[in-house]
Amino acid sequence: MGMMSVETLADCLRDFQSRFNANEQVKKLVRGWDRSILLEATDSDAIFTVTLQGLLITDVKAGNETDPDDDNLVHLQASEENLIRIFSGDYQPATALIDGELAVFSSEPDKVKLEAISIVIWGM
Repeated sequence: MGMMSVETLADCLRDFQSRFNANEQVKKLVRGWDRSILLEATDSDAIFTVTLQGLLITDVKAGNETDPDDDNLVHLQASEENLIRIFSGDYQPATALIDGELAVFSSEPDKVKLEAISIVIWGM
């Protein structure tokens, strides 16, 4: 299996955005949790900024749109393939972390929140 194209990750994130925004349970989880989520592929130049504001993912943008001094920044690093697997519900973030395939730079509560979001969306 060759390298996945950046479009695939973009499509995957847009699909995740619509699932997220359509999920009423997720809205209870993310009340008051506005975050910038930076996704960085470790094996390609794919970088995306996902903006979570007012209970919705309002934006998925290619490139780094974040401020490194932002306390609400959540930074995820994984191979492009694993980012696609994680955001398409194929690979649980907690498992990816344990496997050493995902690095999350954020506060501990934010890590727990991300895990809870994935469980609610994918029913893991």
